[in-house]
Amino acid sequence: MLWGMSSPALPLLLLGGREFSVAELTAARLDGELLAVGDGFAPVGAPVDSRHRAAALLADVPPGYTVVGRSAAWLHGAGGRCPVPVEIGGSGPAARWERPYRSVRTMRIRLDQRLRILVGGLELSTLSPIGTAIDLARIGETTEDAALLGEVLAHDGGLERDRP
Repeated sequence: MLWGMSSPALPLLLLGGREFSVAELTAARLDGELLAVGDGFAPVGAPVDSRHRAAALLADVPPGYTVVGRSAAWLHGAGGRCPVPVEIGGSGPAARWERPYRSVRTMRIRLDQRLRILVGGLELSTLSPIGTAIDLARIGETTEDAALLGEVLAHDGGLERDRP
């Protein structure tokens, strides 16, 4: 039982292997006490925002890279599930990264199209809502991509505008 999960002493997002095992967190989700946010879990009833979604992606995005495409749309609040693979983009020397993480695709992006989200003192970069919309329009392969594009254009997910 994980009552009181909204305590300020607990982390923004619970990840398996840290505070609790994945099995314990999954059991709490099945019991209706937690909800899945990407690879992490948040208390039911707590508002899930871009910081929670960013925390779920943080381990899959190396420093110097930016969340793009469907993953950026998810960060902006579009779509219900975290897309796999995580889509990231880089420029300059970072674009030569060798993919040490699981299921990650890379592409080149311009640095002036990034927004920064602070999660527990760590920074995650993502495309702006307009940059995300352009990216989705460019890669739009399915009707789901068109739906994500519409959701991104409908709202900005409450992200802070913190340009580099």
